Amino acid sequence: MSDQNDFSHFFSLLPALYFLVVIYNKVNTMKLKEKLSNRKARIKHAHRRFQHYLKRAVRITYSITKQEQYVWKELKNLQRRAEWHHGVYETEKYIETKFEISENNLVNYCYSVYDGFYHCRVNINEDYPVELTTQIFILATHLNNLLTTGVVIVNAQKGVIEYYLKTEILIPNLYPGEVQALIIKHFNISKDIYWAFNQLIFHDEEPALIIADLLKTRNEEGTQKS
Repeated sequence: MSDQNDFSHFFSLLPALYFLVVIYNKVNTMKLKEKLSNRKARIKHAHRRFQHYLKRAVRITYSITKQEQYVWKELKNLQRRAEWHHGVYETEKYIETKFEISENNLVNYCYSVYDGFYHCRVNINEDYPVELTTQIFILATHLNNLLTTGVVIVNAQKGVIEYYLKTEILIPNLYPGEVQALIIKHFNISKDIYWAFNQLIFHDEEPALIIADLLKTRNEEGTQKS
């Protein structure tokens, strides 16, 4: 009688056991699928990295002329994708793009590729007062001492102040993202330089005080970001 009861009890447990087996199999199947999915993702990532490095290895063998052609193509594609207001001058290999250097003030930024370099230029001021020439040069010197990228150039004969940045063509050739990164860096720095010279030309501030205010603003912005 006891054996019969045990047998009956065993049969009563079969649905629960079957349910546990199904759950166990599903869990294992999900884990297996997850493992396979993760493995595929790692393989795809490794494949993309390999392709990326392979392309870079090929581009590093390009001649200077071919590197310039590649960067020029990337520069044109970037301008088109971003839908910036720009003009392309194919023969001279340069592009002019309008950006707002200050509120309601659009200026032409020039990007070009030649002589083994990628160039970014913008005129900060095109007609400064002659009597301020000495102060202009002093402020330009202070700014150049602060700059880690690019240089402020003062053309006393033309009365033009320019912010100019150039990078060896190999860098944007190997890292296409640098084409845009340098445009952004050049633009952001140009706004500070524009502000600094405006303080001198239109507000008659001393170069030393302008630099002090600029450093103070940078420190405050750095504190807010951190």
